[in-house]
Amino acid sequence: MKNLLVTTPIRPIPTNFPPIGSLSLINYLRENGEELDFYHIDALRPSYEDAIAHIIELAPDVLGVSSVVSTAYAYTKRLVEGVKAALPDTLVIVGGSLAASAEVLLRRTGVDLCALGEGEKVMLNVVQRAKTTRNPAEFSDIPGLMLLDGQGNVVNTGYEDQLDKDQLYNVNWDDLEQASDISTYISPAFVDGKIDTWFESDKRCFEAHRQNKMVGSLAAAKGCVAKCTFCHRWDKGIRYIPPEIIRQRVQELIDRYDVGFLNIVDENFGTDVKWLKKFCAAIKPMDILWRVAGMRVNCISQDRIELMKNAGCVSILYGMETGSERMLQVMEKKVKLQDNYNAMQWTVEANMKTVVQFVVGMPGETPSTIDESAKFASFANSLESDQRPWDLSINFAQALPGTPLYEHARRMKLIDPSLDGEEKYLLRISDHDAADEQTTINFTAYPFCIQRSWRQRLQLKTTYHNIQRYGKANYARMLLEDTRYFQRQTSEETGYFNKPKQEVERTLMTDTLHDGRDEQKLDNQQLPSFFSLIRKRRLGLALLCYPERFRVFIGLLPYYWFLIGVRQNGLLPTLKEIYQWLSGDLKKIRGEPTQSLRKIVFKESAPPAEDTPAMASLRRGR
Repeated sequence: MKNLLVTTPIRPIPTNFPPIGSLSLINYLRENGEELDFYHIDALRPSYEDAIAHIIELAPDVLGVSSVVSTAYAYTKRLVEGVKAALPDTLVIVGGSLAASAEVLLRRTGVDLCALGEGEKVMLNVVQRAKTTRNPAEFSDIPGLMLLDGQGNVVNTGYEDQLDKDQLYNVNWDDLEQASDISTYISPAFVDGKIDTWFESDKRCFEAHRQNKMVGSLAAAKGCVAKCTFCHRWDKGIRYIPPEIIRQRVQELIDRYDVGFLNIVDENFGTDVKWLKKFCAAIKPMDILWRVAGMRVNCISQDRIELMKNAGCVSILYGMETGSERMLQVMEKKVKLQDNYNAMQWTVEANMKTVVQFVVGMPGETPSTIDESAKFASFANSLESDQRPWDLSINFAQALPGTPLYEHARRMKLIDPSLDGEEKYLLRISDHDAADEQTTINFTAYPFCIQRSWRQRLQLKTTYHNIQRYGKANYARMLLEDTRYFQRQTSEETGYFNKPKQEVERTLMTDTLHDGRDEQKLDNQQLPSFFSLIRKRRLGLALLCYPERFRVFIGLLPYYWFLIGVRQNGLLPTLKEIYQWLSGDLKKIRGEPTQSLRKIVFKESAPPAEDTPAMASLRRGR
């Protein structure tokens, strides 16, 4: 029997984040006597035709599709339909966050089974059952699945028991080497003498014995203690991998790839202080420098930062999301605004790299809450004179299936609650992330032209505050040194400064005035003139270089976005939305909540009449 697991493309180009979920699943099946071949489409990026041809040639009996993001719907649908057209007897099971849209997948794409939550045990049971039958209805006694029974009814078999913490993310790196180019995931820390931006603030990174070391990634936990209303949650609670097991896995990366720098890719690192102390004690003797990709602001203190830094930590990112107490309530962050301020101040004072990350445009967002966020960002990005104030990650709230935000949108009819409406929305957001302004829904009681201006408003206020505090000369110096925005003229066409901008991480700041990120080649050490940038229509770069000039026009940003709205949506719909706002109807249509969306959606409103009862647990999330 032939079993195959495939990934789907996640970003425009492959990221350096290993597919640890898929690798763990493959290894789990192998340890339990079943083989699972791996076709890593996300890394290989074959054409659709080549991907289909390859799968057809392998002719798997069971095909697992790892769709870890809901924005993979269009690709998943096309892939499954192509496979089913050629191999109708292949049993197709889809896992990952996209499976929260199980009914759409089952009724609109030809998918046979959807895996709910953690996939290792579920996939093992499916593969073993498929040896005797491929009729989806005959899998209804296996926990962790959604399927259609013989009468076409949606069946939810509940959740499978979770893995023990010592089994989490137990991967075999041979599988990744055989399926892709390992250099995508294990890369040099230094390129042409320049170090990865996340490690640049710590002097230890430049010690002689680290110059040829590689950067790798590992997970230390799975899950989260919080349930933010915009975040999809499969895992119940959080499980921390025992520190001794992590130490062994880090040692393997050191021995195998000469890794000296580590990305810890948890979304909720170090909440358990006892575990954190044991982890730091285990990793400190290894003399490895590491960064944390996700930590809660109410789970950090000056003592914990000192503990982590002494053990080799150089960077901590936090899911702050907002600088407004009101929006923290809507998001159900379960932290205080002062926690955000404390985390930034303590981390910057410890000379550790961090970045303010915002989710804007949630229901209830207003110009006042945006200005509160701007006040916080101005504080956070001007604590030291060498901070780059434009280092802001600003995404619009994106409604993803399995979240209160998505269900709020369905109840407010911002997403058509019917099955057809849900599929239309999934197709709309396919291959678009939360930074994309073109596909995001306006959840607020303000018109498009005001809501879309908030990202530039945040950027302008934050950068202008830095100039006021430290001066334009200091600001220009830092900006000229930031190779994500400028390239120097060189005599050679190779090297760091000539790397395409799409190869550089784009999470910090995007050009939000038009598609893509501006880049400018320099033949001197001066910023391009304001008027030359305007003449070349490099508006995003002009805003970045000269915030003090745009600052006086900040109130005109909605007028710019009004013109964009007219171009995209037409004059009459744009004017209608503005009239609804002025008349107060927009607030009635979209609401302006001040409390958790979870309470509003699941306690104070009824589900749409179109909803299938079997989908209820998926819509609530865990």
